[in-house]
Amino acid sequence: MSKIEKMTENGGYVIDVQPAKKKVYMDVVGAFTTEQAEQFQYDYQQKIGSISTINYLLEIDCKDFEVIDEKMLPKLMHSFKLYKASEFKKIEFLISNNIEIRKQLESVAETADLSNYEIIDA
Repeated sequence: MSKIEKMTENGGYVIDVQPAKKKVYMDVVGAFTTEQAEQFQYDYQQKIGSISTINYLLEIDCKDFEVIDEKMLPKLMHSFKLYKASEFKKIEFLISNNIEIRKQLESVAETADLSNYEIIDA
């Protein structure tokens, strides 16, 4: 399957569906604008809609992700709800030993009732 790459100097993302590995790899970088967040959610739904995710791992590389401000928090919450609705076998968030990112991911995951996730210091 093809890969979606939308990177700018402020941030962006990659969504790569890897059927042979039963994995969806995403890399999120920097901070998103409202438009980028909405485009990400649209691209995510387009890529994920064609696969049966129940046996897939969703791996999200957040090592270069920036803490989300209050204004963008609802967009992040919406993304987490999309992950939950997709019913992945497991969701892994890869971080680089960043306590602020860890706390934010844990808080949003809990609020979105995401139970099958793990945050990994990579």
